[in-house]
Amino acid sequence: MLLTPANIAATLEPATLEASGAAAVALEGFRAEFTADDAPFAAAFARAEAAASAALAGFEADARETGIAELGLAASADARNAASVLAATLHAGVSPRDIVGVHEAIDPGGDTPAELPDVAQSMLVPVALGHAWLVASRPFFLGNGRTARAVLAAQLGGPVVPFPVSGGLLADPAGYRSAIEAYAAGDANPIVLVLARAIEAAIDNARDLATALAITRDEWEHAMIGVRSHASSRDLAAVVLEHPVIDARLTVPALGVTLAAAYTAIETLVDRGILVSRGPERRNRAWFAPGVLDAVDAFVARAAA
Repeated sequence: MLLTPANIAATLEPATLEASGAAAVALEGFRAEFTADDAPFAAAFARAEAAASAALAGFEADARETGIAELGLAASADARNAASVLAATLHAGVSPRDIVGVHEAIDPGGDTPAELPDVAQSMLVPVALGHAWLVASRPFFLGNGRTARAVLAAQLGGPVVPFPVSGGLLADPAGYRSAIEAYAAGDANPIVLVLARAIEAAIDNARDLATALAITRDEWEHAMIGVRSHASSRDLAAVVLEHPVIDARLTVPALGVTLAAAYTAIETLVDRGILVSRGPERRNRAWFAPGVLDAVDAFVARAAA
């Protein structure tokens, strides 16, 4: 029988509780660093979390490849899988119904368990236990770990940005897997300790991510000097911060403009150095925002180093 919050209290050691308490305090301090002005960074934080989670699952796809797959364009199987993790992370919730929805993004048409736990907890120990249960009990046929990590990022996130905890877990994949195995065998101490260490590691990495995104946003604002305040290209710059790989099909509804106006806005951002073209193709054209994509890839690289 897998451990649950109801039968775990006596099994946790004092050092485990101390580590979880310190990590919870550090996490609360990190959440407090973000204000409403940082809300546009939420999608990039979700991309960083999803990219690290996909890497933990063994998928090899950088942020550009994942973005191409997100648009529905031709991409590798790994990129398509990474894009599914992103979709799940962007819309993750913590209720049993939410968990099923998260899994549906990862494995469309997959199985639906008859019962799932309510993991809507804020204390670190029950959060760790709920996560370990989702991974170890394998309620879904596929994607249990990816589903559990998307939910975990939503649980640990603050009101402004999700918390890219997989960036901390990616620092020690073997320790993470061993902790899940220990939980399944009846010892919850390792998963609580692994999650505490992952939180502290991810905090430093996430701060670097936030700094890179803030620098990118400042550079874009400087690059847009001279563009009129109500120009569609300015609105597109805000869209690109959330969708750093775009095409005309995304741009037209996002801006509420004609196809011709969408291309004009895109070309303005290309001229200003905010976007670069995917290549010379005339069909399936797409554009990248290197400032955001490089920040996400750098987050994953630091996590795995």
